Amino acid sequence: MGRFTLDSATEFLFGHCVHSLDAGLPHPHNISDTPANTLTSEKQIANNFSAALLDVQMVVSQRERLDFVWPLWEIFENKTKKPMKVIDAFIEPIVADAIAKNDIRREEKVSEEGEGTLLDRLLQVTSDRLLQVTSDLKVLKDEA
Repeated sequence: MGRFTLDSATEFLFGHCVHSLDAGLPHPHNISDTPANTLTSEKQIANNFSAALLDVQMVVSQRERLDFVWPLWEIFENKTKKPMKVIDAFIEPIVADAIAKNDIRREEKVSEEGEGTLLDRLLQVTSDRLLQVTSDLKVLKDEA
């Protein structure tokens, strides 16, 4: 269910599915000769993205349990930094592509009301380019 939800959410939010259902089932770490070890790069990206998303969710849930003292738990290292690099590597090219397409639509004054993804809609309602890049990217990362 988690992989289906991930595929549905990335398709709805970004118009680009992570295809985590195609990546195959995870296998125990102590089995060396598995299909998971021979994954194509696209399937490996899906597995890495899924794992990073799970890691971030675990850290955030631990922060919630620790309440206001969670910064002390991460005093030497932000535990979300490493998995967020994987998530950002997946999301940032999609957002950059959407911004470029939106710029072209604005130059040609083409309106696509009611169509597209959540990302497309956020870009349509944002007029300031700098604000658009920083705030939309942050909002979309936070929502994802």
